[in-house]
Formats: sequence, C-alpha cells, structure tokens
Amino acid sequence: MTRNPPFLPTPLEAAALLLYPIILTFGTLFSLLSPQVRNAPYFPALQAHSQDPGLSPSYFARKSNVFNVYFVKRGWAWVSLAFFVFVFTHPAVRTAQQKTRALARWGLVTTWWVLVTQWCFGPALIDRSFLFTGGRCEIAEAKLEAGAGVSGGDIFTAVACRTAGGRWRGGHDISGHVFLLVLGSFFLLQEVGWVYLNHWKRRAPGGVIELRDERSVIMHDGAVKSATVEGERDHSEGREAARPRSAWEALALGGKLAGGVFVLSLWMILMTAIFFHTWIEKLTGLLVASAGLMSAVKVPANLPELVRAKFNTAKANGDVNFYPTQVAVLKLESVPFQLRFSPSLANKPKGPPPASTGQDKKARPFNPFEDPPPTALVSELQPDHRLVLNKFAVVPEHSILVTRTFKQQTHLLAADDLAAAHACIRAYHEHDGRGLFVFFNSGEHSGASQPHRHLQLLPVESMREGLPEAGADGGAEAAGWTVLADRLAGAGGSGGGGGGDVSAELPLATFAERIAGDAGPEALRSAYIRLYRRACAAAGLDEKGLGDPAAGDDVPAEISYNLGMTRTSLVVCPRVAEGDVVRSRDGKEVGRLALNGTVLAGTALVKSEAEWDALRADPGQLWDILGKVGCGTR
Repeated sequence: MTRNPPFLPTPLEAAALLLYPIILTFGTLFSLLSPQVRNAPYFPALQAHSQDPGLSPSYFARKSNVFNVYFVKRGWAWVSLAFFVFVFTHPAVRTAQQKTRALARWGLVTTWWVLVTQWCFGPALIDRSFLFTGGRCEIAEAKLEAGAGVSGGDIFTAVACRTAGGRWRGGHDISGHVFLLVLGSFFLLQEVGWVYLNHWKRRAPGGVIELRDERSVIMHDGAVKSATVEGERDHSEGREAARPRSAWEALALGGKLAGGVFVLSLWMILMTAIFFHTWIEKLTGLLVASAGLMSAVKVPANLPELVRAKFNTAKANGDVNFYPTQVAVLKLESVPFQLRFSPSLANKPKGPPPASTGQDKKARPFNPFEDPPPTALVSELQPDHRLVLNKFAVVPEHSILVTRTFKQQTHLLAADDLAAAHACIRAYHEHDGRGLFVFFNSGEHSGASQPHRHLQLLPVESMREGLPEAGADGGAEAAGWTVLADRLAGAGGSGGGGGGDVSAELPLATFAERIAGDAGPEALRSAYIRLYRRACAAAGLDEKGLGDPAAGDDVPAEISYNLGMTRTSLVVCPRVAEGDVVRSRDGKEVGRLALNGTVLAGTALVKSEAEWDALRADPGQLWDILGKVGCGTR
C-alpha cells in the first residue's frame, strides 16, 4: 500500500480553519438571542457593552477582565513564548535545519502581525483602514481647533488618540482581537497540532473517531510513511531515545504550553464574538488574519524527496512514461550544449480525444492539468498552484507547476506564478544544495503544447545523468556543461544590452538578469517584465505599443518566447520559429529539430537516430538552427 505525499494545507488543517467562522457565527447569534446580552447597554464608540459591573452582561464583557488584560493584550508574546518553548525543548524538533525553518515561519507571521497592528511605514494597517473609511479622533480634533498644542500626527493612530484623551470614532474598526487570536492560534496549530494528533491516537486507539497525522515523511529507504513514525524519535545523540511512557509525557512542556495558549485563544475569540465589535468588524479581523496565514507560497521543505518518491512509484506502476536517452555534449563556439537522443519518444502516445459536451456544443479539448489524478499529484502549493509529474518524462523527476484554475499559457506570468516557481527552486537548494531549472514556453513558436498555464521543473542533478565523466571520451567537454541560464545571467544577457562573452557567442538574442536568492514576488515580476520588454523590442515591436504589461497578468503576450529560471538567474529568449530541418552529410533532410525552453539550459532533444548522427557529425547545424528560431543577436 502506498501513501501519497502531503498536500499543504493538509485536509485536516483546512478543516480546522472552519473552526474560526463557526465560533464567530455562534458568538454573534448568541449575542442576538441571549436576553441578558441583548438587553445590556452597548456603546458603539467603545465597541463594547457598559463597563459598569452592575450593567455589564458578563465578567468577560468587561475590558478589565484578567484574561483580556494579561492574555489578549499581550497575545503575541504568549504565542511567541509557546512557540519558542516548543521549538527549543520538544524532541521532535531536533535538527538545526528544522529550528531555522520554524524560526523563519515565525518571522513571516510576526511581520504580518506588526504590519497590521503596530506599524506599517507609519500607522498600522488597522489604523490606516479606520482613517480611510472616515474615522477620526474627535477630541484631538477639538484640541487642534482650540490650539491646545496637539500635533496633526497625534490623530493618525488609535494609541495616540487615547493618549490625547480622544475617542477613535467614525470608521471601520477591524477587530484587532479577532485578528491576533486567529493568527496566533492557527499558527500554533500548524506548528504543534500534529503532536496532539499523536497524543490522541495513543490515548484512544481503536476509537470511533480516528485522527491521523496526514503529513508524510520520506524514510531513508525511499518509503513514504506517516510523520507519526518520526514524532517521538530523538537523534540528538545519534540514536533513538526511549518512547515516552504516556501520552501526557509525549506532549512535553512545549506541547502542553502551546495547547494551553491555543485553547485560551479559542475561548477569548468566543468572548469577543459575543460581547465586542460588530459582526463585520469581526469578519474583517478573520479575513486579515487568514490573508497573512495563507498568502505565502508554501512548499514542502523536503520537496526533492517527495518528487523523487512520487516519480519512482509512478514509474514502477506505469503511471509515468519514462523515455531513457543517450547524451552527447557538443561545443558551440565555447558553449557546451547537451544533445539527447530518445528513440522511444517517437512512439509517445497521444492524449485522449476531446471530451464531448453535447450534440450542439463543440468538443472540449482534453486538459491534463484540470483535474490531475492522485498518481500524478505531488503537492498542492497554496494558495494558487499545484505540482504534478510530467507523464512523458525524458529527464527523471520532471515535474510541472500548474495553476489550480485555468489561466492562459499565452498570457503574461503573474507575480504568484514566478514566486511559486522560485519557492520550488529554493526548496531544492535548501534541502541539500541541489539545483532546479524552471522553464516556460509561451506562444506558437516556443514549443508550448498545452493552453493551461504551466511551468516545467527539471532537477539539474537529473539533467546531468548520462554525461561522460571527466577524463573519459568527450569527458572534458562534458565536465564543462552547466546550466546555460546561469552563464547568460553572469554575462549580463545579450541583444542590445551590452551582453557579455557567453551571450555574444550565441546566434540568438537572450536577455538575462541576476536575481536574489530570496527575491520576493514583486521583485521577480519586475525583472520578468523588464526582460520581456527588451525581448519585444528585439522582435521589432514598438515599446510604446506594448501598453503597460506590468499592470496585471491577464494580458496576452505580444511575442512567442521562452523563459528560464534558476535560483539566481532569470532569462527571456524571444522566438520566431519552433525549429528547422536537420540534414545528413549529403544534404538530405532526415528530420526536424524542435526547441523549447530547455534551450536556455543548454539542451536539445532528437527522436530519430538519423538526426542524432547528423547533429553529432555536424554541430554547426545546431548553431544554425538556434539562429533561425530566435531573433538573432543585435
């Protein structure tokens, strides 16, 4: 029996998110139906009921209650304390790499908390939204009119307003309590919740409700198993520690503290839902917290192992067609170029026929990315992408990054497309230093085969398979092969941009930039748009007629092009043809070489032995074809 690798979030995590709107809805309905709450005086300016103990509907309706003062008001400190105690004391978080990644996740969520509630290049987002919707500090304005010496800056934040003795009134006040409690509690749930799953499983084996840790890990033998098998192991001494004697012991101090903070957070969310704020203010608090939790692209840290395990299983079961290749390295000027030959690929099966949608409707083309089968799905990458295996692979572990909803392959890439691809590249690099090459084909001359937007991912380690070792026949050339995109970006690109030595040696225009290893979505898209505009200019388009391609991603591309990406390089190559004929020594046409985005890795693929022999005998033909498919260097 095989186990699928984890999807992010897991189904159980996704279900847990529903807990928050359920609590808020229940609390709001309770406040409307309870006579005690409904009849208590409510003051919109305070977003609360009367604070007089004799008139307040409950102890928890008073802002002075001990849980509000010492827990909610210091909520992020409690969340951080529970998180740090868990990370640095629980045996399940044992390696420096695990701790570093956990701290990075805490840093991202903490940054969102700061921007929303504390400071966002001035007033926090909560204060900015209040002012934007017509809110103001009433008494502070009166003091300004009276010349009481209150500066204009004093009315831009709720804290400054209260300090000046004013009332923060009139605008939409996002519930900071709901935001904080949802953000903190769900963050702890994601980090620590799986420990509790193991706790309940041991405590009540064979129960009516079986809660299972849905995350998976890759064992040293390649087996994919439940993360539960790793949950109690301690390798800090190079050996496994004894299993905890009880479920309570297994939670350890970190798990117990985090559980207490989580439960108290849920209780205070319920109290906020019943006694404080309007329903729309509580809803926006929930939405803003959810945006912070789900906006970042989440990629499994062990992505290379997940892809490898999924590929090996699919290959063994016949769910993936793998076509072995022979490889030679050709020298084009001083640039080493891989030429691969796969005779079996000529017999590649065609996709299913178009799906019929009725007698009066046109047949709908088959879309392999619309609903990929479980055997092909590697992982869901929140919020907008999924990673699937390439069903027809020439390079082992070839995967494809696709949008979850249909987007046009011929439209410009969005920032989240580039960010998702770069996140996968970083996951490979951070796992054990492995490289990943990403390419994108757009337009009729680019080698694109599917209209559903997708980027393709090739492990560089797999791209080296079959290359002769240095010192063997042809080994000196093979040893010099590296991903071409990195060489192009290091040289600065070509084509009207003052390219360097490598790009100047190629017969087609390429445009490249170095990118930061931790580049964000907007930085990636800005670089992409700059390169795209240069490629359009090389193709003869007037830049003034391009409009503003940076305005959005729902914009058709004006040219055919290929894109290549590595951790530190981004390259765009404009295309005017998909390929050209290959001829034997006597000038006879023996086939046609088609090139896609792998050309930016420095590779080409042929399907017939005649093409293979002809190009190895005359590498100059490959040079000539490169010149015909691109715009030419300028």
